[in-house]
Amino acid sequence: MADFSSVINAVPPVTRTLLISTAAVTFPCLLGIVSPASVALIWPRILRRYEVWRPLTSFFFGGSGFPLLYDFFLIYRNSSAMEKDVYLNNTAEYAWLHLMLGLFILTFNSLIGLPFLFRPLLHAQTYIWCRANPTLKVSIFGLLTIPTSLYPPALILLDLLTGGPMKAMGGILGLLSGHLWWFISTYLPLHAPTHLRRPNPLAPPLRFRQLFRRNTPDRSAGFGAYRPESRTTAAAANDPAAAVRHRWGGGQRLGGSSL
Repeated sequence: MADFSSVINAVPPVTRTLLISTAAVTFPCLLGIVSPASVALIWPRILRRYEVWRPLTSFFFGGSGFPLLYDFFLIYRNSSAMEKDVYLNNTAEYAWLHLMLGLFILTFNSLIGLPFLFRPLLHAQTYIWCRANPTLKVSIFGLLTIPTSLYPPALILLDLLTGGPMKAMGGILGLLSGHLWWFISTYLPLHAPTHLRRPNPLAPPLRFRQLFRRNTPDRSAGFGAYRPESRTTAAAANDPAAAVRHRWGGGQRLGGSSL
């Protein structure tokens, strides 16, 4: 029991919350204890019967079968890596990222009406991971190796082939939400032409940061912590760990050795 507890505690807090929430919503549905319809996003039930849990639970019903196991693994593997290596264990910023992604997905989904938003969130998370690791290559089922820039659309194509247009639409929602976050929080403040650059309006509010004071290190994290290669190289002379900490292109392939 102690070993199991240590394994759980070794997972970063936001990723651990995502995994536990997915298990808590999905497994009772698979066991027949709860109907998937009771956790789906159905706005008339929310507005008329005040079933206010639905906007939250709709993000954590992951389906069934092998796709569920694989998606569960992806969350564990890739979200852990992003929380540790990109967001540098900054719980406040990584939690805020997911809150904003959820808000974007809900907004876009108001035009489509998908009942479950697990895959859009997974696609959004994957898109941001790919943005943070632009030099990596991803192996799809061990048959095809592609750069991470092509991985999000490749996942959408796979969704189209395996689940039809509505499943692919969920992937598109996630891609749009992830890109919107990246564009506003990273591109405009850091990479846009100088006259177009703006402060990041999506930074976590101070009060939100204070909720995670114990788990939030006193250093910048996320895409705002990116350094140009020249600065990273120069810093490595004085701080060897700095080169490793920001050398995201040298990590593992997304999802392990194959998909």
